[in-house]
Amino acid sequence: MGSKTTSTDLGNDTLAYTICPYLPPRVNSDGIWGYLFDRVSNPLNYSLTRLNLELITVFLVTEACHFVLKRIGMTKLVSQILAGIILGPNMFVHLSGKDVRILFTIESQELVDTITHFGYLVFILLTGVKMDVNMVLLTGKNGLYTGIASLLTPLVFGLSGVVNFSASRRLPREHKFALVNFVALQSITPFPIVSCLLDDLKILNSELGRLGLSSALISDVLSMFLQVITTLAIGGVGHGKLKQASGTFAGVLLYLVFVVKVIRPAMNWIIRRTPEGRPVNNGYVYAIILYFVASTVIFQLVGIPSFFAPFILGLAIPDGPPLGVSLVEKLDCFTSGVLLPLFITTRVMKANFADIQYSSDFLQVSSIITAIVVVAKFIGSMIPSIVLKIPKRDMLALAFIMSSKGVVDLVAVSFVRDNKILTNDIYSFMVVVILAIAIITPYGVKYFYDPSRKYAGYQQRNILHLKPNAELRIVATIHRPDNVAAILNLLDATCPTKERPIALYGLHLIELVGRATPLFISHRMQRRVLIKNSYSENIIAAFSHYEQDHWGTISANVYTAISPPRLMNEDICMLALNKLASLIVLPFHRKWSEDGSLESEDKKLRMLNSSVLERAPCSVGILVDRGFLGGSNSLVSSAQSPLRVAMIFLGGNDDREALTLAKRMASGANITLEVIHITHHSDKGISNWEKMYDSEVLKDVKSGSIGSRNVSYREEMVDDGPNTALIIRPMGNKYDHIIVGRRQREASPQTSGLHEWSEFPELGVIGDLLATTDIIGSFSVLVIQQQKV
Repeated sequence: MGSKTTSTDLGNDTLAYTICPYLPPRVNSDGIWGYLFDRVSNPLNYSLTRLNLELITVFLVTEACHFVLKRIGMTKLVSQILAGIILGPNMFVHLSGKDVRILFTIESQELVDTITHFGYLVFILLTGVKMDVNMVLLTGKNGLYTGIASLLTPLVFGLSGVVNFSASRRLPREHKFALVNFVALQSITPFPIVSCLLDDLKILNSELGRLGLSSALISDVLSMFLQVITTLAIGGVGHGKLKQASGTFAGVLLYLVFVVKVIRPAMNWIIRRTPEGRPVNNGYVYAIILYFVASTVIFQLVGIPSFFAPFILGLAIPDGPPLGVSLVEKLDCFTSGVLLPLFITTRVMKANFADIQYSSDFLQVSSIITAIVVVAKFIGSMIPSIVLKIPKRDMLALAFIMSSKGVVDLVAVSFVRDNKILTNDIYSFMVVVILAIAIITPYGVKYFYDPSRKYAGYQQRNILHLKPNAELRIVATIHRPDNVAAILNLLDATCPTKERPIALYGLHLIELVGRATPLFISHRMQRRVLIKNSYSENIIAAFSHYEQDHWGTISANVYTAISPPRLMNEDICMLALNKLASLIVLPFHRKWSEDGSLESEDKKLRMLNSSVLERAPCSVGILVDRGFLGGSNSLVSSAQSPLRVAMIFLGGNDDREALTLAKRMASGANITLEVIHITHHSDKGISNWEKMYDSEVLKDVKSGSIGSRNVSYREEMVDDGPNTALIIRPMGNKYDHIIVGRRQREASPQTSGLHEWSEFPELGVIGDLLATTDIIGSFSVLVIQQQKV
């Protein structure tokens, strides 16, 4: 038996203990029956038995709390913190009159801390795995400005408060230093906390959620940078910290380079080696876990904070299937269900609210500084939203998201407490603050966030606002084999070039039948295996051949979504949001034969199109193929027979978007474009902003300066809707492809009297006229709705 001396904190005093561990360690007990009948050693004297009992106790108390609290909308974090309060000295000792160390002994503390710390590192790893850095960073200036403001605003006001109150209260130097750390801890917005909150609220993949993730990531990166700069500056003064800080910075930088150049390509290699639709080989998963443990140990040995290694490694692992999903499935359940609750609970158990000295100047100043930092952070998070004109309710919801606190904050506060920077009463006070914010934040987000705006964008994602030579990103949905030919022929008409390329994301939608859960497959990364149940093989082959034939101008990717019809709109909108698409192309629910006669219609597809029109994060086009695109004809014909395209322009956002796409088509040598501007005698002159915008977008078409000789402009003046219908009906035999704006709920004299006869509101009045069975001919129509902001 050996002995060692350790210490623990009770209140504001430090108590020393002499612990006599058994050698060899006592792990497995003889069981409860041996203790009762043979009077051998108490089972609780054995480490494994005590650990199991501690896990069971924490689990039961946490689940009991959550069983009650989830009914009023509380998150799991609140239940875990309350479990720590119940099992800690605050309630357990008060109610039972017994020392809390009866179960959670000093001897078991090191073992529990080691296991829970490992669980926390796995949690950080999985947080990195679940996020897509590229998509988050592409959120744009909104996330950048919000992340910077949410960190610097509370930091500036908090440090100003520290200077003023420290001088007025004449606090000692060590208290001033503690308050500076206190402000820094309160000002950060940890990315894992925001990610967990958004996941709990089921808005992780919404536009607001992505903005929150982007802002938190920027805030985290900036806080790390400021931390390194501050450490270097302090090290320059003395104490030999400059060399240590420089070594830490260089070590993290070298590890980042190694991950980018070696680990990330290795992860992509694993994905390419994995057959489509199959899970990743367990050997690869175990190798990644082994590397995670080794990198964490190395970081710890060289003096770099150990949480850097798993987070950077997690970012290097591609999210989603197959690799990211395999890791999450194997590690997430045990980590989030067992290790993390134990970690949070044992940390909270160290807080003793009875020892908080409410009359001390230090605590009073800390309370005031906390209020200043929380308010400044909330307001600072809103300032960029106000400038960028984000809707008020979303702005307030974002401010609550950026003000959230959780397990990372608890770890940070626990760390500075263990290093004697903060006293126990301040630590207990901070636990109360974290609990209060953890309770308030979800309610604030739920109150202000509108779920119907899940895919609403804060950036212009449409064709009109694309830069002249920017890549046009299109999501095209495929339901039937003939949709493939229609989509690819339409793509030909948009005239992609190396200067103006197109990224096509084909989404094959299959109704969920005979499966328990929906499935979303990316066919780009994984090695394809031709098996009987391999989905979308013909579509993949068609897109692949098309990409090879247009190398350098077209990049094509195919996805398969197997889901119920009511959820297909989620798959479409999510893919468009993830890929930052400017246009979604949907096939019309009616199918015509090559001779122009109606063949069939799909009511489920019509409902799906209507849902996408309401919720899409970008512009939407409904493609009505009246036997021209999906047949044997090629949309871009030979030079002897050019494609005849017409664009019907009445005015408004949708028509301007449609005209912008038509201009893009006009750059092709084998395409003729005629813009038909239908006007009313009341339209003379520019009477408002909308008319001015219409005039501006038509200017180059009218003047012939569009850069193509195959573009013509014709103006038709009408008195009412029937006159407009007389102009439109003969177009089926005159043009091969017609582009119109949806113009839903836009009243104008040119369409008066036509709304009452409209059969398909999703096409708008003009599109409905062209889709009616009264018009005979083989042609196609593209109805455009500009992004709703």
